Amino acid sequence: MRTGILAQFLSLFVWQVGLILQKLLVVQSSVATILVLQLGLAAMVLWAAQLILRRHPPVSTRSLANLGWGLMAPGLVFVLGIAGAARTDGVSIALIWGLFPLIGPLVARLVIGEPAHWSVYGGGLLAFIGVALLTAGRAESGSSDMAGNGLILAAVLCAAFNATIGRVMNRNATRWFDVATLQVTGAALGAGVVMVFAGWHPPSLSVPSNGLALAFLVLFMTVANFLAFNFALARLPVALIALNASFAPVFGLLAAWILLGSTLRPADSAYVLFILCGVAMPHMLRYLKDKGSVRRS
Repeated sequence: MRTGILAQFLSLFVWQVGLILQKLLVVQSSVATILVLQLGLAAMVLWAAQLILRRHPPVSTRSLANLGWGLMAPGLVFVLGIAGAARTDGVSIALIWGLFPLIGPLVARLVIGEPAHWSVYGGGLLAFIGVALLTAGRAESGSSDMAGNGLILAAVLCAAFNATIGRVMNRNATRWFDVATLQVTGAALGAGVVMVFAGWHPPSLSVPSNGLALAFLVLFMTVANFLAFNFALARLPVALIALNASFAPVFGLLAAWILLGSTLRPADSAYVLFILCGVAMPHMLRYLKDKGSVRRS
């Protein structure tokens, strides 16, 4: 379980750094073009690794379903998230995504019958309070929009189904590499379809910073991220995956501080502590329960 948690935290951190670099490149290009470059090159890297390792995903209905899964996540999650972000404010986006730790376990329970201890929901609620406090004082210009909020909520629901489907896909703990390869390939195909309608507008890669940013998006935000995320799904239930995702805004704040020089307020430490306590709640209760059992024996 510990390796799964570390893998997910790696996935969350590189994702948050990638979002900042992605936004910088989109200003010079377009969303569809950046996604095609990012996902297409990442798929090539993963298939090259498959060839070097002399392995490949089996040709089966499961593999086809895995490709289709890639169209939904990150494909559909990206589309809904970007469309919603264009209409509503950043605070609303952060708060709606903060509901993911509460929605994820419910979806997993309804779809695949995976149970979740009450402490997961309690921890999710505590973490949501931390996200709300962390976000409240960082209001951006712009106003909340119901249609935009609805699109963001749809993206969160898709992400919850994504984690649930990913849990099923990765139940064989040795398949995570194949699953990640097919998922990224499916997402690249979906991005290619979007680009046909949106047009091809590549950024200037003669600028060194653009090339380095794209390299990070390919190798870390996509290749490393999806390998780590599927590795985590092979070892952790959806409830813990969803709860651990509460750390996303913390990593996003840290990434913004490192890359953009964003200000860290003294109160931010207290808000991060709320999130940390929420994420740690199920683990601490299990530790205390196991310790009590050892003493009684």
